[in-house]
Amino acid sequence: MILYQGPSMLDGKPIVVIATGFAKASQNSKTGAMIQTYIIRSDISPIDANRTNEDFSICGNCVHKGDMGKNRSCYVTLIHGPMGVWKAFNRGIYPAIDIDKFAGKTIRVGSYGDPAAVPMEIWQKILSKAAGWTGYTHQWKTIDKKWSKLVMASADSIDDSIAAMAKGYRTFRVSANAHPVKKMEVICPASEEMGKKTNCLSCKACMGTSGKAKVSIVIPAHGTGKKYVEMDA
Repeated sequence: MILYQGPSMLDGKPIVVIATGFAKASQNSKTGAMIQTYIIRSDISPIDANRTNEDFSICGNCVHKGDMGKNRSCYVTLIHGPMGVWKAFNRGIYPAIDIDKFAGKTIRVGSYGDPAAVPMEIWQKILSKAAGWTGYTHQWKTIDKKWSKLVMASADSIDDSIAAMAKGYRTFRVSANAHPVKKMEVICPASEEMGKKTNCLSCKACMGTSGKAKVSIVIPAHGTGKKYVEMDA
């Protein structure tokens, strides 16, 4: 269903947010059967947006989106989920938001795209019904600190983590490997490195400061673009 269609909060260009997984559960073994939310440009495809840097509207200053389609380290494969959702959106198959459908569900706030591209009240509305969620933003340096309640600060270095924690965020740090892990950090328990002890659906450690977890999370880079992730200092 369509959660939001309107201007991006990052640059004012047209975006749409679509939630999937109500009728057919996600097969993602790391996350489990969570509701997925895709933040995409409504006027151009995810692949074209990435190749022209028009994905700033939905990714902001995330280093993992690459530049003009090159050196992309994001783990999301555009030709799969994002393109499938884009094509379905253009066929007009998605209905408008039905808040009650989120009752008791666990939500991925931005399976693709940065949550901060979307008005905060959209997320607050659906998460008020949810059993839990995961969410991450690379925009933590510039957006309102109120976002720290909903999402983790995406950190790409130890210095990033320190700075984000100082602003009141818990952090989710992508590392070139599993170490070093600093004070108040643990390796993601759903990662291969930790033997996939759980999944995001069960863990719920990445709910910003709203959840029970107090530590921050580290995960080694994964996916085809991990070679572009720099080693931690």
